[in-house]
Amino acid sequence: MLRIREIILSVTVLFVVVFLTIQVSAIKCWRCRSDLDPRCADPFDNTSLPITDCSVYSFEHLPGMKATMCRKMRQKVYGQWRYIRSCAFLGSPGEGTGDESYCLMRTGTFDVFVETCTCNSKDGCNSATSVYRNLPKLLFLLSVIFVLTHYIFTERVCI
Repeated sequence: MLRIREIILSVTVLFVVVFLTIQVSAIKCWRCRSDLDPRCADPFDNTSLPITDCSVYSFEHLPGMKATMCRKMRQKVYGQWRYIRSCAFLGSPGEGTGDESYCLMRTGTFDVFVETCTCNSKDGCNSATSVYRNLPKLLFLLSVIFVLTHYIFTERVCI
């Protein structure tokens, strides 16, 4: 009986480690500017733009730092809308809320408006008008952990 519990616990731990490793691997994001390429604006046309592996980019002023998220910025400057999609090195999904559907909005003088959205739920997550949160994967993981935990702590394990 104890051997079965050890095996189930080991499989659960391995599954969680693999899941977490997949989440922190290099992310691919759309990189473009609508002032240089109108396909970058909303609605976004990614059919002829390549997606970019963010691990190939770095900044001199951020040595050793890796991009872990995608970012979409929507700016209105003097009445003209611009969209900038890029890899993100700093910040957190949902601009600190953990909710990727949340975007940070700032306004300034001289008719300036900036909306910044960050995400890391999937490759290319900075393509959508409203960012998609990967809830099905999380629910699946929680279901597997619940079922395996149930089997570990019940006495009715049959093989």
